Amino acid sequence: MAHTVKGRWVKIGRQIKGCRERAGLSQRELARRVALSPTMFSAMERGARGIKREHLERIDKVLGTGGVLVDAWDRSSDSGLPEWYQDGAERERMAFEIRQYHPLVVPGLLQTEEYARTLLRVGLPHSTPAEIEDLVRCRMDRQAILTSDRPPRLLVVVDEGVLRRPLGGRGIMKRQLARLLEASDEQHISIQVVPYDTEHHPGLSNAFTLYEISGRGSVLYVETRGSGTATDDTEKVNDHIRLFGDLLGVALPPVASRKLIEQILGEFS
Repeated sequence: MAHTVKGRWVKIGRQIKGCRERAGLSQRELARRVALSPTMFSAMERGARGIKREHLERIDKVLGTGGVLVDAWDRSSDSGLPEWYQDGAERERMAFEIRQYHPLVVPGLLQTEEYARTLLRVGLPHSTPAEIEDLVRCRMDRQAILTSDRPPRLLVVVDEGVLRRPLGGRGIMKRQLARLLEASDEQHISIQVVPYDTEHHPGLSNAFTLYEISGRGSVLYVETRGSGTATDDTEKVNDHIRLFGDLLGVALPPVASRKLIEQILGEFS
């Protein structure tokens, strides 16, 4: 997660706490009134997790603060970028097309709950079980866009190694592969695999995502272990659009990719 985004969470969290204390409510009581778990609400106040605009709308309503928290959310921009650039869930909700490439793991929108939990536990060894569960729930909630009335077109390219690595154990990986097959049946989802025997692989670098957003053009998001960056810089965006095209060129077509996933699933059975 980018440091700029987390700094924004901390600022909003402090404002939530101030409004709550002025209203004379405990964390637990306000969490109950806005239909959030006490653990999630506490993490929001500490700036330890993402905060959605809809959360602030409910808190403003319960506290009678006249939209102060929502206004603060809309105005905040630690990095100089618009708010919608900074929050991954917002970008996903606003996009009509999402193109994702990952050389190491299944992208979050297609992860099973247990696969996501394994990744988060390994990647965040100092987080508490409750914090991990909050993150898992958030990731699963974000997948709701794929079953909405107007889901985005999702084009995913992964390396064959992503499918063969038994992350979390053979059982977890078997169910994850089954989830990919289920997703590939959907008309708006395309999954393509770059096979092991590709001699000239153009994607031996970081994962990235390209979002197409009506009225705002293309947005590129590149994430590493310690940071994430969203940009609409024309040169960078066009470079990654070309790269995604190159990846599609070396990847197996969707039908052949599905057959490979079925084959690897059979090997895990």
